[in-house]
Amino acid sequence: MAKVVGDGAGGVNKYPPAEFSQKYGRVLAPNGRLSTPEEVFGEDKLFDKEVEEKTKLAFRVTMKKLDKLNTMSEENREELAREKIDQVVECFPNSLPEDLPAILGNTKWGKSGKDVGSWEEWWSMHTKVEAALRGQAKRIGAWWSYTGRPHPGDLEVQASLARLASGVLTHPITIGRMIDMYTPKRKKDKPKSVHLMGTDRPEATMIYAGFFIEILNANPGNPIKLTLVSPDPANQQLSRDCSPKAPMLINPNCKLTAWDGLYHDFWSKFINTKKVERPDVAMGIHPGLHADGVFEFWEPTLDLLLEEAIVTVFTTFSEEEYEASLERLDSMFAKYLYKGRNPLGSQHVKQTPHRPDMMWASNSFLIVFQGRTVDMKTMTLIEEPKVQEVQ
Repeated sequence: MAKVVGDGAGGVNKYPPAEFSQKYGRVLAPNGRLSTPEEVFGEDKLFDKEVEEKTKLAFRVTMKKLDKLNTMSEENREELAREKIDQVVECFPNSLPEDLPAILGNTKWGKSGKDVGSWEEWWSMHTKVEAALRGQAKRIGAWWSYTGRPHPGDLEVQASLARLASGVLTHPITIGRMIDMYTPKRKKDKPKSVHLMGTDRPEATMIYAGFFIEILNANPGNPIKLTLVSPDPANQQLSRDCSPKAPMLINPNCKLTAWDGLYHDFWSKFINTKKVERPDVAMGIHPGLHADGVFEFWEPTLDLLLEEAIVTVFTTFSEEEYEASLERLDSMFAKYLYKGRNPLGSQHVKQTPHRPDMMWASNSFLIVFQGRTVDMKTMTLIEEPKVQEVQ
């Protein structure tokens, strides 16, 4: 159930900004916090002129690699212009404020999850995050001349940081909104159970970095139990740390458990035997249903979810993937509750390698379904609900 699109062209290790950030992190952020050139270079500073010149050269080599990476597309000219700024910002280690999870933890949503229908509304509740990004934009701007590219201005750098933040926060925000919108109401302090299927690095990062706090912020009245199920290596450490037999309290209102394996096997081992509760909602972030070879792994799990009439949410990277995923689910007679764009999908948009006219971003589209439109025993049509569909 591996995700089918990586972070950048060719995966993390070959993506020029990631390479640069990993190699020069000790220079740009020697204390785990992004510094400025004035703070690290010069007499009685951490690094001498030779290291400064090597850093400049490395920046400019990285820019040349990026120039080769992007392919001009008239259709996506504006998005590509933003991506070029984002790629420079991605070169900086710890570009997002290190205290971002703490800021989020001290910020209450002024609206319910279902009523936060855009990033503009989300940002209006998070002025402290905006203030932190302004500070980071100035620090990044102090390095910009090293790249050899014209400085786009502090406001453009701040906008880029906001896009990068959306790429990280879209996961917990989307999960939180889906819980609020599609799970039954419970009395205050009664927990809700969320099963995340096919999890890998983004979900693990969400947990370890503390960004899961936005799931709770979207559901302030109920504790949340998160169950991560996947055979992916990124899930293996979590499955050792907090197995179904020993859930971990990662927040006073959030309990975590993880299991290493496929979801239908997890259901057989833990839910059928009543060792783990049935989920209020099951979710798959970028499951890749559209891909041959991946769908076959998911098919037994999909059959199970449809037969058990579990509210299920899947996200996709692009419209093409969304349409292809719908074809797969249509063939299984899925009964949709919602299908269309995700208003809180990532705004960190990237060009698809070798497909100049195709752009992608995390959680761009949502598919929400529960049960089937057809009784599989009699093959008779079941009355369909009205489906909310937004293109």
